[in-house]
Amino acid sequence: MSFYKIPQNYAPGFVPQRYTFINDAAAATLTARLTDTRTAESVAELVLRDLWMPEIDVSAFLRRMAAALPFETGATGLYAPTTRTMTLSLAIGSDKAPDRIFLPATRETRSGEPLTSLPEVRLIGAEETDEVSVHCRTQCSALLTATCNGIPTQRTYGVAAEGVALFRLTAAEFPDAEAFDLHLTADGVESHFRYEVAETPAGSRRLAWLNEAGGIDRYTFPLTEERRYEIERRRLLLEESGYTQTEAIGEERLRIGSAYEPAAVLDALARLAAAPAVWAVTEAGWTEVDVVSDSLRIERPGTLQRLSLEIRPRQRGGRL
Repeated sequence: MSFYKIPQNYAPGFVPQRYTFINDAAAATLTARLTDTRTAESVAELVLRDLWMPEIDVSAFLRRMAAALPFETGATGLYAPTTRTMTLSLAIGSDKAPDRIFLPATRETRSGEPLTSLPEVRLIGAEETDEVSVHCRTQCSALLTATCNGIPTQRTYGVAAEGVALFRLTAAEFPDAEAFDLHLTADGVESHFRYEVAETPAGSRRLAWLNEAGGIDRYTFPLTEERRYEIERRRLLLEESGYTQTEAIGEERLRIGSAYEPAAVLDALARLAAAPAVWAVTEAGWTEVDVVSDSLRIERPGTLQRLSLEIRPRQRGGRL
């Protein structure tokens, strides 16, 4: 007995990924064991009966294993957090497939590719942080140039990675900076990003979301168009006393609007509604939210356009 086909290393874990096994010994019952390699914890155990060539799709289990969050640990620099990949071990009986590293993505990516849906030129507030992820299998380096009062200052960084490396930028570490130029080199592939420092409007909302490539993007929505509370009441109808309220749960909802942006930015923001995970900055830090909007409306056709969307806390009854 042996494995006939297994997924490629660094494959996207949020689309079907199948292991195929040849049961040439004609065993009536086979047991498949899925294990999280990094924690050694069991993910699932499957019993396969009367199958000559069983096929196991592991994408649903990989979604359960995914633990990607906005990166908020450490100062400006390069990091390789293990939470940005999933490593799976699959064994059937005494046969074990080679361990595989998966990305929390819905499409294929290549070595050295930046894992972002936003364009290379971006805005960042003087007190904001941002991150840029890159598909890196060995070594990643970065050159950051901060321009303050017209004077450039350079810093270099490096990290060894096994799947994903990310650069964290904390703008507050560079007082009076008006721009940042970031050069990333991952597995020999170079990419460049430029940040312009801009004022953050009062009442704005910064969102982060897991994009289709398996990285996390961030964007500040400068306008809160509407804030409202949705109240859900449960009532019990009693014959003598009439309706009696048994439970009432309030839910805060926000409709937020983007700035007038080029088409490339709006294209990335429009995909936010279908992202596997979305977070918003609140007083408690990053809070997971649900994008209520099923479709996003882009206003004022032309070179610069804007869109709006509605969010609510993922936790029932939560506040923003």
